Amino acid sequence: MRIKWMRSISLLAVLALIGTTGLAQAETKLKQLGRNTFCTTELKSVDEFRQMVATSLPDLKEGFVKAGSADVFDDFVAQAERSENITVVEVNPGEKLQWMIFKKGNTVKIVKDVVWTGKEPFSAFLLNVDKAGTRYTFVVPALCGNVSLALTGPIPAVAQDPVPNIAPYCQVTVTPLNVGSGKDVTIDASQSDDSDGSISSVLIQVTDAGKSVVKKKINKPPFIHQMTMSDPGDYNIQVSVTDDKGLESSSPKCEVTKITVTSTNAAVVAPHRGNFVADAGYLYQADPAEYLLFRIGYDYYLNESFSLLGMVGAAPVIDGIDDTDSFMIDFTANYHQDRMFYGAGVGFWSSSTDDRADFIVNLGYRVYGEVDQFNISLFAEGRAAFDQFDELADYGRIGAGLRFHF
Repeated sequence: MRIKWMRSISLLAVLALIGTTGLAQAETKLKQLGRNTFCTTELKSVDEFRQMVATSLPDLKEGFVKAGSADVFDDFVAQAERSENITVVEVNPGEKLQWMIFKKGNTVKIVKDVVWTGKEPFSAFLLNVDKAGTRYTFVVPALCGNVSLALTGPIPAVAQDPVPNIAPYCQVTVTPLNVGSGKDVTIDASQSDDSDGSISSVLIQVTDAGKSVVKKKINKPPFIHQMTMSDPGDYNIQVSVTDDKGLESSSPKCEVTKITVTSTNAAVVAPHRGNFVADAGYLYQADPAEYLLFRIGYDYYLNESFSLLGMVGAAPVIDGIDDTDSFMIDFTANYHQDRMFYGAGVGFWSSSTDDRADFIVNLGYRVYGEVDQFNISLFAEGRAAFDQFDELADYGRIGAGLRFHF
């Protein structure tokens, strides 16, 4: 009877051993966190997670070795040092982990094939480690800090974001702004540009009191249109440009340009009969003398192309011994063509060493603003006394400067 009882115990032990071995090879069901923790307090932020990693390196490395993942330990630590690589996720019931490092007392242990069977999701820090074509996804429960490997797989291809199309830049000049009926107006959008492509078309719309008068589309460079203005009135010109990808732009420089068409029986003059003018520049004389140049005056328009300019000014000497500080009175006639102007005239130059009657030539280019608005021009000037033409190389004065029209 005793022998039979002992055989029964042995059979139960074998069955128990077989059952234990089968259980070890099956998934480990994790129902609760917080019993065998890697950190003593819950991790409440990414910074606290990073600090936990930094202060637990020896134990973590031991855990990675026991898990068979020692080759990715350094990469894991490097990614954990960069907070932008760490996100917070929820791990739902039923989700699996390949392994989890935990501590029992002071001993680092590892459990594999873990499945979370708790009733609620738990919050965890997630970071990815990419190495040798494989992405390792780690999750670390905030409650316990037990570093766990969730997934391994190929590194996903990075989706390339399409390059955004930049709107074209629209710039237009309309000349003249005051014109007689039957005369032409030039609309120039040739300076419009597209930084990431090309301009495919320019649309010009002319309205009178809100009513469309002209609607013209230009499909090839240089995007300059000349049109005849027939009827007197005030007109608005609106320009927009479209790039080769179909994106339209109407920048502030193309919003609205106003022009006035007057009857041919009326005198056609520039928008303003005149402008106050100021010059600042530099003059050089070889003999030697170098001057600063300051002048103020008034530019009176006879018509759209010709003006008379009268100026007074001073030329203090900044270097040289052949002259002293001087003052001048100048009169020039100027011809205006688009942004260029050409002038010639006479002037009176006076200093303590000599008084001279000068012949003056100059030319310039308007670099900022429109003719009927505040504008700035670059100018170059040459001048010489009438009685010193045979000594131009010594006593001629040449220079350049800025001219401001107000």
